[in-house]
Amino acid sequence: MAFLVVLPMLIELAILVAGSLLLTFIGFIIVRKKFTHERLSENHTVASYIFNAFSISYGVLLAFVVYANWYDNERAQQNVANETSYLSNFYRDTRSFPDSVKKIITDKIICYTKAVVDDEWPEMENGNTSKLAEAELDSLWYTYSKIPTAQITNPYLYQIALERLNFISQYRRLRILDMEQTTPAIIWVVLLICFSVSLGYTYFFTTKRKGTHISLIATFIIINVMIFYLIYVLDHPFKGYSGISSEPFQLLLNKFITGG
Repeated sequence: MAFLVVLPMLIELAILVAGSLLLTFIGFIIVRKKFTHERLSENHTVASYIFNAFSISYGVLLAFVVYANWYDNERAQQNVANETSYLSNFYRDTRSFPDSVKKIITDKIICYTKAVVDDEWPEMENGNTSKLAEAELDSLWYTYSKIPTAQITNPYLYQIALERLNFISQYRRLRILDMEQTTPAIIWVVLLICFSVSLGYTYFFTTKRKGTHISLIATFIIINVMIFYLIYVLDHPFKGYSGISSEPFQLLLNKFITGG
């Protein structure tokens, strides 16, 4: 389903809902032509008990998957916030270094931040990482490790900045891990099977008025399609219009360039 989360959310939802309703309507016509209301209604009482028990299991599973993906999405946003926070603090700590050292480190910080914004973020939308950003981070590490400590008037602050650089690398790795899809394929299979069974039940719980029946089925379809779309969007935190923005890095980049 790589084609999803590419267009604006409302457009994609409209396409998914319209396509699902069309297929559902075709199935509805086939069932109502083959089975009369009187024939199907004979089994309503027994089937309703089974359907209620099944609906509870399906609802619990849906709620669990939504919550798990929402939690992972929130964690991904927090990891981005932590990464930018440590990057900002690292920049601030290096302001106490001698001018010659400070200028070199600042240039490396700017190069890394720019690589994240301009190269890594677009790559992450496609599920890839940026070799440029990784190279710039390695260069920052190398440059910082080669600073002559004899020129540092505050060795403690140098050590603190080094710890922050470690955290920058750590949260970048976490950001890359957050990019991966976390909902196993088996979960999607189980959800689709449960949805198909539920849809099948809606065909056989008929009403005398076909218009009323199809309206109830359409409501069921719309709700389920929206929930499935929500799960997919939450499972791809850096993809599409609703993905996590690179704005925190862009704000830092502007600050670094202007010397703020």
